[in-house]
Amino acid sequence: MTSHTLPVAARRAVHPLALAVGITFGLGHVAAVAAEPKATSTTIEQVTVVGKDLAQRTTAVGKIDVPLVETPFSVSILTEDFFTATGVKTLQDALQYSAGVNGGTYGIDSRGDWATIRGTAPVQYIDGLKSLFGSYNNTRAVPYTLDRVEILKGPSSVLYGQGSLGGVVNLSSKLPEQEFSAQVWVQYGTFARKQLAADVTGALDTDGEWLFRVVALGRDSETQTDYVDDDSRVFSPSLTWKPSEATSITLLANIQKDETGTGTQFLPWQGTVLPGAFGDLDPGVFLSEPGWDKYNSEQEAFTLIAAQALNDSWTLNARVRHTDSSADYWSMWPVFTGSGLRINADGRTINRAAYVSDASSEVLVGDVNLQGGFSTGFIDHKLVVGVDVQDATIDNDFWRSNGSYATPGAGGSIDLYNPVYGQYLPTPTITNYPYTQLEQEGFYIQDHMIAGNWVLTAALRRDQVKSQNQNAASVNYDTDADTGRVGVMYQFANGLRPYASYTESFEPMAGFNVYDEALKPKTGEQTELGIKYQPGSSNLLVTLALFEINENGRTLSVSVPQPDNTFKQGTVQTGEAESEGAELEVQGTWAQWDVIASYSYTDTKDKVTGYRFAAIPENLASFWGSYRFTGDLQGLRVGLGLRDIGKSWDGRDNRAVRINGYTLVDAMLGYEVENWFFSLNARNLEDKIHYTSCLARGDCFAGERRTITADVRYNF
Repeated sequence: MTSHTLPVAARRAVHPLALAVGITFGLGHVAAVAAEPKATSTTIEQVTVVGKDLAQRTTAVGKIDVPLVETPFSVSILTEDFFTATGVKTLQDALQYSAGVNGGTYGIDSRGDWATIRGTAPVQYIDGLKSLFGSYNNTRAVPYTLDRVEILKGPSSVLYGQGSLGGVVNLSSKLPEQEFSAQVWVQYGTFARKQLAADVTGALDTDGEWLFRVVALGRDSETQTDYVDDDSRVFSPSLTWKPSEATSITLLANIQKDETGTGTQFLPWQGTVLPGAFGDLDPGVFLSEPGWDKYNSEQEAFTLIAAQALNDSWTLNARVRHTDSSADYWSMWPVFTGSGLRINADGRTINRAAYVSDASSEVLVGDVNLQGGFSTGFIDHKLVVGVDVQDATIDNDFWRSNGSYATPGAGGSIDLYNPVYGQYLPTPTITNYPYTQLEQEGFYIQDHMIAGNWVLTAALRRDQVKSQNQNAASVNYDTDADTGRVGVMYQFANGLRPYASYTESFEPMAGFNVYDEALKPKTGEQTELGIKYQPGSSNLLVTLALFEINENGRTLSVSVPQPDNTFKQGTVQTGEAESEGAELEVQGTWAQWDVIASYSYTDTKDKVTGYRFAAIPENLASFWGSYRFTGDLQGLRVGLGLRDIGKSWDGRDNRAVRINGYTLVDAMLGYEVENWFFSLNARNLEDKIHYTSCLARGDCFAGERRTITADVRYNF
């Protein structure tokens, strides 16, 4: 099978971003000759969950390096130390201890990471640039390649152009460092998980002009779903050139290949959250075909990051990334009809649909901005002015055999309780469908102002978005939008910092509704009131936030009858929805304790149907604490985590199926001696069988079973 993506370079002679990068380098050369400015203020200190003064914790997720305690918006930061302590294996693992965030919304799935923030799926960025366009056409992010994860909660379009109502999850890559360090990591765990990784960084010369970093990982693993592997190969080298204190240019590559299958099996209500005719289903049952089912994806991404100090106050920054990705996806799942997923009359077999896809995306994204500090009278400013662009070609050529309740698709039927494989192995004929091209250009300006004890952040943005489905002029659109945000905070001497903010979102939607019409952009707004508190000179940060979000253009899954008596599945944009709630988060260190604790309440409603959002727990609470021993037990470290996920609904009528809440226990035992660190991590220690969510169409999603990993790290 072949992809039909057109090269981005072929569509434009000179991309405006290339011109901007050229200007960056040109100005850099002039500035380097004309002056010898000091190190730019945009250098961001590595942030760790523990062991750092919270006043020094800064976040680039707002495109200006501002301390968290000085930001009148909700932001959470998770770092490599947290990943290690909690045994994080995936991005959605990492998100499960943050307030307002439901990691693993649709259970265990090796194809990707699914989470919601404040009731809505967030948009994923890497190094400040949008990383995912379309669906099921890319690899999965590997936490070991990341320095930290930044979670910006609520609408964020004013800074990123494409930001959902829930927020933005920005993944910050590991980049070269001046000081030499190296680590080798060996892991073995549940489901025959075997992983070997290495991370090496340092200077290539004595002057520190050239810095390098190489991150590599190889994994061979099975999963809790029968016949589904989770193998990955990652190679991520980077090189930084610093000819002067004023200039820094980094080239980062990420080459990745994943081989897995459909870990999610779309199990029916009966036998999971409702009684089954023949008892409970095995949550690890495989309903596709061994050796036929696959989700093999690969990616080549190259990122250029440049910073040029023009003088002591102003810096020009540029980030550009080109990504080629593709996925070869073969799967079978239960047939969904107009009345949803239905088990056959015998109470134990289901009809299967079959699907084969050759999906790809080619993406060029970039951001160029000028930022600096100045004063006007008694007001100190941090200003950023920038332009960003997105140019994505999304292609999905596929074959599908849906079937119906009465007639199986090409996948035939299978016994839910005792599956017999090999009876139906269809030979697909893939149809070459037109590709979609999405282009966006945005201009933004933000000013972070401090006047005495007052903090004011204000920003505006203008976006122009074009979407075109080749050979289908009727589904094209060309639209623009203006978005903004404003936040105000007062800093009391006792550490209390109350704040209020208002933010807006504008999210272009790639794809089509069930009637083959292009999806319209979603828009929304949020009002937030909160308090941040850092008691005395402690290393604890307490954040309390109350929010209300209103959304327009929300999508809803539907099945539409077809002339041949089958049903076409797709989406419609129903109109308005709202989400409101409260969040409390505590993060930092206390004595020998490293702590992150959170509670959130989220109330959601589709204003058209009156129903709650599907798969959104009303209450979430979590606690992670690890203790570092001293004295005779120096080097010993123990950790305990609790994750309490409250009840949720199927998104239909609030009465059909309610998914009961559950509590999971995580634990860690570690010991550090000289350059070695040995650890044993357990997630869902009690091996509690649970289902993270169920949908109105009749399917449920199995949560992660007990996983234990034994890790050995050697730090050079």
